[in-house]
Amino acid sequence: MIEPTNQNHTIPIQQNQRIHFLDVLRGIAIQCIFMANIVYFSGLFFFSESYRDPAFVCPSDGVLGFISFLLIDGKFYSIFSLLFGIGCFVQYHKLSGQNKPFAPFFAKRMFWLMVFGLIHLIGFWLGDILTLYALLGFAIIPFINVSNKKLLMLATILILLPILNWFIISYFGINYPDVFHQKSIDSWQNYGFPQVEWDGKLWNDVEFELTNKDWSAFFKMNLGNSWIRLSMILEEGRVFKVFGIFLIGLWAGRKILNENLLQNVNLLKKIALYGLLLGLPMSGWRAYLLFLGEQNQINSFLNTLSYALGTVPTALGYAALIALLFRKKPKLLIWLAPAGKMAFTNYILHTVFGITFFYGIGFGWAGKMGFTMITLIAIAYFLLQVVFSTLYLNYFKYGPLEWLWRQLTYGKFLKIRKS
Repeated sequence: MIEPTNQNHTIPIQQNQRIHFLDVLRGIAIQCIFMANIVYFSGLFFFSESYRDPAFVCPSDGVLGFISFLLIDGKFYSIFSLLFGIGCFVQYHKLSGQNKPFAPFFAKRMFWLMVFGLIHLIGFWLGDILTLYALLGFAIIPFINVSNKKLLMLATILILLPILNWFIISYFGINYPDVFHQKSIDSWQNYGFPQVEWDGKLWNDVEFELTNKDWSAFFKMNLGNSWIRLSMILEEGRVFKVFGIFLIGLWAGRKILNENLLQNVNLLKKIALYGLLLGLPMSGWRAYLLFLGEQNQINSFLNTLSYALGTVPTALGYAALIALLFRKKPKLLIWLAPAGKMAFTNYILHTVFGITFFYGIGFGWAGKMGFTMITLIAIAYFLLQVVFSTLYLNYFKYGPLEWLWRQLTYGKFLKIRKS
C-alpha cells in the first residue's frame, strides 16, 4: 500500500489498515521480476556457451529457460504496474476521506520517485523501472476520476498500441527510437569503449561491460546505457502498455475498496480463467518464436502481437489466481508479505546483488553459469530477502528506502522504529 503525505496534516496509512494480499502479491512480483532480471545481470545471453564453467551448466538449462520465459517474462512487472495503479487509488481514497487534495501530494511523491529512478538508471543499471513509473505517475493524476468504463476502454487501446508502434517503426521505417540508440553509441565511442555489430546494427559490447573491473568506466558506460534504455522502451511501446495497466489498477483499486473485489470469488475466477486461457497460449507462441523461430520481419511482428495479447491477460490471470489462493489459504502465502512491504528497498538490493555477484567490478561470475544455476541463485537470494525483511520489520515500521521516500514526500521527520 502507498500512503498519503502529511500535507495539511494528512496521516499516513497505518500498518493495521494495510490490505495484506497486496503485500503478498507485491512480494511475489518482486521475486519474479528478479528472476527475469538476473538473466541480464548474469550475462547469460551475451557470452558464448564455451565461456561457461562446466560445473555450473545443467541439462535442464534449455527447457527451464523456455518455461521461465513463457511463464515469467513481462508478466510480473505487469503485476507490479497493476499494484502501482491500485496504490494510486488507495492514496486518493484516503486523501478524499480527509478532504485533502490528491494531485499536489501525488506529484511530489512522483518527483522523488523520479529522482531515485534517475540515480538508479543513470548511475547503476539500465533496467530501471522506477523512472518510467514516476513519469507515468504524473500522467495518471488527471485520470483518477474517469469512469470505470472509460478507464477499461482506454486501457485496452493503450495495451494494443505497441502493435501500431511496430508498424510505424518496422513497416513504415519511422525508427524514432533509433535517435536515442545512437546517443548511446556516441557516448560509448566518446569514451573509447568497444562495440559490436549485430543484425546489421552497432551495439555497445555488453560482454566488455560485464567483465570490466574499473568503477570509473562502469559509471561512464552506464551513462551511455541510459539512452539505450529509453530507446528500448520506445521501441517496444512499453510506455503505452504500462500506462494502460496503471489504468486497470485504478479500476481494480476502486473495486477493492468500494465493491470488495477480493471477496468476489466469481469475478476473480472469471479473470483467472479468461486471462490464462488467452494469455498463456499467446505467451507460448511468443516463446516459440524467440527460442525456435527465424529472425525475420514477419516473426518480429508476430512477437509484438503475441506480447500485446498474451502478457497482460496472463498477468491479470495470475493476480486473480493468487487472490483466490490467498483467500482460501492465507497462511500459505502470508510469509511473503514482508518482502512486499519492503519492495522498493528489495528492488534496489537486486541491483546491488546483481552487480556485486556477476559484474567484473564485483565477483565476476557473469557468463559462467547456465540458466538452472542462476535461477537457483535468484530463489535463494529472495528467501534471504524474505528473512531479512521479516526480521527488519519486527523492529521498524518501514523499509529504509520506503522511509526515506516518505521523509522526502512529507517534508518532516517520521519515526521509523516501532514502539
